[in-house]
Formats: sequence, C-alpha cells, structure tokens
Amino acid sequence: MKSFLKNSAILIVILGIATFLSYLFQFLNFQEATIIIIYMLAVIIISQLTSTYIYGLAASLISVLAFNFFFTHPLYTFRISQPDYLFTFFVMFVASFLSSSLTSKLKNEKQVSQERTKQVLLIEGINKLFQDHPIQSALNASAHLIAESVEGNAEIKVMFGLMDLDSVSIDRTEAPSNKKYKVALEINGESMGSLLLSGKNPVSQNWLTSLGSILSQNIEKIDLIEKQNQAEMRIREQKLRNNLLGAISHDLRTPLATIIGSSDTLIENQVKLSEQDQLLLLNNIKEDSTWLMNSVENILSFMRVDEGIHLNTQLESVEELFGDVLSRVVAHQNNKIDLKLPEEPIYFAMDIQLMEKVLLNLVDNAIKYSGKESRIGLKALLHQDELIFEVSDEGPGIPDDEKKRIFDRFYTVKRDDTLNRRGLGLGLAICKSIVEAHHGIILAKDNKPSGTIIRCIFPYPGGNHENPVD
Repeated sequence: MKSFLKNSAILIVILGIATFLSYLFQFLNFQEATIIIIYMLAVIIISQLTSTYIYGLAASLISVLAFNFFFTHPLYTFRISQPDYLFTFFVMFVASFLSSSLTSKLKNEKQVSQERTKQVLLIEGINKLFQDHPIQSALNASAHLIAESVEGNAEIKVMFGLMDLDSVSIDRTEAPSNKKYKVALEINGESMGSLLLSGKNPVSQNWLTSLGSILSQNIEKIDLIEKQNQAEMRIREQKLRNNLLGAISHDLRTPLATIIGSSDTLIENQVKLSEQDQLLLLNNIKEDSTWLMNSVENILSFMRVDEGIHLNTQLESVEELFGDVLSRVVAHQNNKIDLKLPEEPIYFAMDIQLMEKVLLNLVDNAIKYSGKESRIGLKALLHQDELIFEVSDEGPGIPDDEKKRIFDRFYTVKRDDTLNRRGLGLGLAICKSIVEAHHGIILAKDNKPSGTIIRCIFPYPGGNHENPVD
C-alpha cells in the first residue's frame, strides 16, 4: 500500500508539473510539438522513478488524455474536432509507451546488474573470511554479511564431525512482513547444518541455493584441511616415536653392555683383581647407571612435555630456586660453581619444579662438555623488562651453525673427542619447551674466551635494573 501511494503521488506530481509547463509554453506561443515532447519527457521521468512499468503505461495514457483535454479544440472536453488529431494522439501514445518501456527495461537491467555485483562481492567476502579467519569467526562474519544483504537476520548452524557451531547475525527488528527462508548445508549429500534467513528484501531460490553451496564448500574445505593436519600430526607423532625408540635402543645399549661386562668381570675375577681395578669397574658401573637414570628421567619428561605442559605457576623466589639447584649439583660434582644473584630479592611467577629441571639440565650439560675441575657459572639478573637466567661453561664451545639446532629433539653436538658419551638429545629440547611455556626464549651464545652461555630470557614488567648483557 505504501508503495502504491508513493508511485501514484509521483505520477500525479510529474504530470501536474508537465501540464503547468505546457500551459506556460502555450502562452509563449510554442508549437504543439513542444507540449507533446514535455509530456513524453514526463512519462520517461515517471518510468524512471516508479517501481513498475504499469505506472509508465498509465502515464502514457493520461498524457494523451491530458493533451486532448487541455490543449486541443474544443478545450476541456474529450471530443475531437479534427480527424488528424487521432493520428497525433496515436503517435504520442505509442512514442510515450515505447519510451516508458525502454526506460523501465533499462532500469530493471541496472537493478539486476547491481544485484549481481552485490552477490559477487558477498561471495568473495565469504570466501575471504574463511581463508583468513578461524571457522567460528568466519561463520559469525558471514552471518552479518548475509544479514546486511537481505536487510534482516541470518543464522548459520553447523553440526558436522567434531564441529557444533551456531552463528547468528546482529539482532535486527523483525517486521511481520519479513519473509523467512531456509536452505540445508550439505557435503556429498550429507546434511551438516542449515542457513536461516528473514529479511525485507526477497531472496530467490537460486540465490539461496548458491549461498548454501558457498558456505558448504568453505566448511568442507576447512574440514579437509583439519583432517589433513590431523593426519600429518599423527605421522609426525609416529615419526617421533620411531626416532625415540631408535635413540633409546642405540644409545642405551652401550651403557648396559658396560654395566653387564663390568659386573661379570667383578663376579668371575674378584680374587684376581686388585682393589684399584675393582674400584675402577665399580665407578664405571656407577657412571653408566647414573647416565641411564638421567636418560630415563629425560625420556619421561619428554613424554610429559609432548602431551602438553601444565604449569603449576606460583610467585616464587629466584634465590630459593638457584639455592636448590646449587645444593643438588655441589653434592655430586667436583666442578666449581660460581653463583651470581642480584642484591635485591626477585620473585617470579613460575612452576619452580619445572624451572629447577631446566637449570639442572643446563648445569649437567655444562659439566659434561667442559670436563672436571672447570668453572661453571650460574647467574640471574634483571635487564630492563626482562629476567635472565644464565648457565656458562669453559668448554670448547658450540659451532655457530649448531647453536640453533641444539634445542631440537634428538639432536646432539658432534664432537671429535670420545670422553663423553652422547646423550639422547632430549635435555635441551625439554628445557626449550618449559621455557617457552613460561613465555620465555632460550638461546646459546659464546662465552669468552672459551665455552658456551645458555641464556633463558623471560618477560619481567617493572624490572628497571640495567645490568649489562653481552
């Protein structure tokens, strides 16, 4: 009803203006052809401004009647005094009608073109959302875009595989006249959800089906990517297990053989062996057993880290942490430990048991690769907004091309000497995982004049000390 009143008002106003102009031009002694052109122009304008071609047709007919009534003799009647006026009226009506039809056709084509452009932009927007965002965010944004397109509401429901998602557009006032639409979202004929629409603008079934197809394709693509990622993850996990089993079977065989051989020698030749030889064999058994125990602990830690680190974070004293590490190391090693801590107490939110494991692993590595009687540095300091833990040694150092790789799983530094047994390559990888779980980074640097510094750097807002860092 509102549209009818609006279009009728446009028709009456435009024809009224055309009639007024025609009277003006008649008063100025213009020819009748000018008046006919004015009415034809009015018909074109009406066709452009109204919603359907019916009003253009009505304007053509009314224009002919108005020209006859107001501007042909006898005036103010519909009688025709001259037969040639019939031909004039006919030509005027046909010309007005054709102009109206052409204008309406061009207007409709323009609207169709605009609608297609709008639909293409909507499809491109939906595709880009699914490419650049997680599926839930993409569904939310897509619902908003579709709702804006239909000037109403849009709801996307997805129940497929492990996905159970529901995205609703912004809440709009739903008028009683709003039409409601629904289309199923399918993958290979299997229903996985639905798209619900309600809006002022009509939605064709073809366009509704296209929207459902676009959403289904993007969801299917994400599902395939997720399945591919899961398959790749399973392959990586299987490869890690195989590498771990290979490392265990290869590296644990040697100390076990040494322990068995030394034990057999002691049992079979106890009387023949001197006390010094017996002590040597017992030390070998102890060293290899200690190495095995540390390796098993690293394997268990690796398995826990691989399943995901769950931090028991509390505000702990850094002094207490370093004191516990120092007490455990000094009791079992001949190396000299240099401990340096800031004068003021430092408290840091951390899982103290895991952080102690990091420092013990780093100190153990430093002792292993620098030999007995060497000096090991254990240091904590504040630098700007960072808390730094350092473990340094005076060993041969690490080549530059291996400094980043030493934190990879199963990687060990290649050394020419055979005084130290190679580890499983898990200790530093575990340290890296624990440090990163505390939002920190771990890196290796050269210690001057010789050796290596392993540095753990953690964010520490408010740390205003300016201790120098190499």
